[in-house]
Amino acid sequence: MAEIVGGFGVPHNPHFPLWVADGTPVAAEIERMYAGVAGHLYEARPDVLVFFTADHYNIFFEACVPVFSIGIAESAGGASDYPDLPRREVPIATELARHVHAATVRAGFDVGMSQEFEFDHTVIAPLRFLVPVGEIPLVPVFVNALIPPLPSAVRCHALGRAIREAILAAPEPLRVAAVASGSFSLEIGGPRISADSHTGVPAPEWVDRVTGLLADGAVDRLVEEATEERLAHAGNAGGELLEWIAMLGVIDARPPAFLDVQPAYGHAYAAWPA
Repeated sequence: MAEIVGGFGVPHNPHFPLWVADGTPVAAEIERMYAGVAGHLYEARPDVLVFFTADHYNIFFEACVPVFSIGIAESAGGASDYPDLPRREVPIATELARHVHAATVRAGFDVGMSQEFEFDHTVIAPLRFLVPVGEIPLVPVFVNALIPPLPSAVRCHALGRAIREAILAAPEPLRVAAVASGSFSLEIGGPRISADSHTGVPAPEWVDRVTGLLADGAVDRLVEEATEERLAHAGNAGGELLEWIAMLGVIDARPPAFLDVQPAYGHAYAAWPA
């Protein structure tokens, strides 16, 4: 039977791999924080990553916007939206993805099934740091975190629990890790950007609150406080917290073994090894 070997949360700023490659002033901090997560992920020795992400208007925009969808293609390339990022073809654990999709539908979740797509920066940028060498197959789980109406935090956490049960019922002896990619407070190109960038962190107090609850292992409290209004106040990309909440549903609630924050960017890095 499959087993769950941990949960991991990271940001997906598309510029981070390029800034590190160019040796910009923030490069060392980015590498250090990602390494804190990557080290625990490496020690967990996963065979598959269940990767919670949000499409950034590249896969579903205009044609169809599913609340939840699971990718079941054989592989997917990217990044589709940032050609400056080194292109990468990522294998998908198709058999497990189909199993998880069927199990979550039977559990009462109307989860879409995506058979042809490319990954955008939300997957490719973090993989540059988490899996820099070799390939670990993914089960991509897309959660609508950007286009209202968003799913509730309660529903996202429940989806994570359903995915947990599906993984544990999978017949293959796989070591499975859950990964979430997203920010807690972020405005992109909207009225609450900073004076010197096309992005901003409109709710730094919410970043502090979220990281404090994560540090305490207070997942139920986080789910309760992550209301639609609270996420909207955190920026037009504030719903990305839902990726983390879904990931947290896959693991047991507890304080992380690693947690670090970049307040200026509105996000954090964390690891919950089993």
